Amino acid sequence: MSGTPHRRGNELPPELSSFIGRRHERAKVGHALRTSRVVTLSGPGGVGKTRLALRVATEAASRYPDGVRLVEFAPVQDPGLVADTAVASLRLSVEPAVAPLEALVGHLRDRGLLLILDNCEHVKDAVSELISAVLEACPRVRILATSRHSLEVPEEQLLAVPPLSVPPPSREPRAPEALLPYDAVRLFEERAKAVWPPFELTTENEADVAELVRRLDGMPLAIELAAVRVSSLSAAQILDRLGDRFSLLTRGDRAASPRQQSLRALLDWSHDLLSAEEQLLWQRASVFAGSFDVTDLAAVVADDHLPSPLVAGLADKLAEKSILVREATPLGPRFHQLQSIKEYGLRKLSDAKHLEHLRDQHTAHFRNEAVTAGREMFGTSGIAWFRRLSAEHHDFRAALGTCATDGERAKVGAVIVAALQHYWVMTGRFAEGRHWARRLLVVVPPSAPERLGLLVVAGRLAVLQGDVDEGRLLLNQSLAGTTRPEDATWRGHALHSLALAELFWEEPAAARSLLEEALVLHQTGDDPFGVPLALIQLATLHAALGETERATTYAEECIRLSALSGEQWCAAMARWTQALAVWREGRTAAARSYAREVLTLKEPFGDRLGMAMCLEVLAWAATADERHEDAARLLGAVGSALDSVGGALFRTLQDGHDQCVTDTRAALGEPTYDNLVSEGATWRFEDAVAIALGGEAGPEREPMPAQAVPALGMSRLTKRESEVARLVAQGLTDGQIAEHLVLARRTAEGHVQRALRKLGFTSRQQLAGWVVEHQASS
Repeated sequence: MSGTPHRRGNELPPELSSFIGRRHERAKVGHALRTSRVVTLSGPGGVGKTRLALRVATEAASRYPDGVRLVEFAPVQDPGLVADTAVASLRLSVEPAVAPLEALVGHLRDRGLLLILDNCEHVKDAVSELISAVLEACPRVRILATSRHSLEVPEEQLLAVPPLSVPPPSREPRAPEALLPYDAVRLFEERAKAVWPPFELTTENEADVAELVRRLDGMPLAIELAAVRVSSLSAAQILDRLGDRFSLLTRGDRAASPRQQSLRALLDWSHDLLSAEEQLLWQRASVFAGSFDVTDLAAVVADDHLPSPLVAGLADKLAEKSILVREATPLGPRFHQLQSIKEYGLRKLSDAKHLEHLRDQHTAHFRNEAVTAGREMFGTSGIAWFRRLSAEHHDFRAALGTCATDGERAKVGAVIVAALQHYWVMTGRFAEGRHWARRLLVVVPPSAPERLGLLVVAGRLAVLQGDVDEGRLLLNQSLAGTTRPEDATWRGHALHSLALAELFWEEPAAARSLLEEALVLHQTGDDPFGVPLALIQLATLHAALGETERATTYAEECIRLSALSGEQWCAAMARWTQALAVWREGRTAAARSYAREVLTLKEPFGDRLGMAMCLEVLAWAATADERHEDAARLLGAVGSALDSVGGALFRTLQDGHDQCVTDTRAALGEPTYDNLVSEGATWRFEDAVAIALGGEAGPEREPMPAQAVPALGMSRLTKRESEVARLVAQGLTDGQIAEHLVLARRTAEGHVQRALRKLGFTSRQQLAGWVVEHQASS
């Protein structure tokens, strides 16, 4: 095993534009974090709280041994989901029976970490409860929050974020350089150059620019929105057009602060400069809680006044004018709105009936998304759907929040929750899925057929969380309601879930007849996941009973069905069951082969907990092969990975783990073993996986489902690195490589960097040339 993995870094979003100034504020916040455990940056929307927090966190990251993590609460409307959001943001794999807040506190308890909580004001009480729990139990964690007002928690130091510095009025002309010490002027100049490169601060326009940023009170968002207009208007023209609005606001809402008035004036002006169609799109797009693509946008906002064919072009125009933020993602271009701009758009939807209609359109669209995903996820598009559902998660939450308000809408919500039944499990969102099912069961009429799916999903998730009594009660209620032939699928899922209660929590042998009946029902049902999941649990059951041959038969049948459809999630679980079964039989090479295959299958889903279990088995195999140094490093990587996701080793693996530790420590000696475990613990997870996949294949290795990649002429690269190198030579970017190989972008970047490092290169051009040379000579 070779390679020099990078240490794990911080997980903050990249800055989409340069950060300007704030030197004094950065120093002040940095000092506050040294003296207080909770620092809250307060101020009105648009003043730059989030950008300041992220910049301070980046600069202070080296002070926190366990890094910096960000939790964004802007899209969260239900206070009951605050802890779930934090858990998901930290990418923790929570034991089903553990409450999200308990899991968060348990993960942070011994860590030296800076936690950024962004946009807290609208869920203040729930965030305050979270902060209080962390303060009490996690002495080395510090919290940097942003909110429009105090969070009123113990030890909080409240710092008001001021506007950017502006030049004082002057009757005398000034050299343009004299204005550059003022952050507001520098921000205007830089953003203006970004949209119109010829823009310069000159003696002719310096007075207008200075007056403009003063009139905007140094508010960063207002300045950025004004700056995007320099491609068509001079600073003087922008100032002229804003003049009347400032005077009207000054005579108008005197309850609003001057800064709020300035931002509103700028937003009003920006809004009125748009075409009627652009105005409508701004307003209607504000109904989205998270990011969206043009397909989502057209489905929700298009009508006779805003025709669907115009939506994509209008969205690009709004992005050019900073009303929408456009981002490149593995799913293609997606858009979102800054919170202040979203709030303004919603206010412009003054017609309550129009807003309600939009919310109904929004809910209907995401109902269709959920139903289509439920139908298509078992197949070649499964990974794409998984990524899409994850990207749309905040909007599913918003749609379910809308549905939980009355009986008729609640039926639509029930369809969404039921259609996402496998998504809740795939992403580990047991508590959230159960939360929505419970809320909707309160309002869905007892006679509604949609209630059946809610009962099964709520019952299944309760069982998975260890709440077996409630789970059984709900599942038996659902069985009583499965009286129609078309209810066969839900009856199969109910029986399957009752079997899980026996298999995981009670008497495994009692699960056999339940699973066998569920399998028969699913063979005529309409859920493509039904049969494979029943086969997996039958394989798991027989493996637990020591019946390896029957377990293998069920697992192989699941893998065969998955292969026919190009599906990976169920195939990974079935292969994992096989890996453990053959390990117990002493077939080390086959266990290693299966574990590597599961790593490959799980990688696109980002299932770190499941992948860590595969690394654990690979450590056992290394010990069995007397590769003790490799085993120690892998054990360190597994421990670090489990810490990073808040997970624990599966109980079924504990005996194998203990034996591996004992044998490896005895072979290496205590000091060497500890040093190598510590080395493995510093590896980035992606590097540990890549190195584990790059080991030599054993003689019993089964064929991989993915297309094999011929090795390049030199053997220094792993197969995956060789494949990535070929794609680099074809001119693909890291993002395109990730999409082509169905990987996370960061994983693709890691493969490229390792290939460069191993070959001693510093550029992609060198790597591409090397590929061409060795293809020609092979």
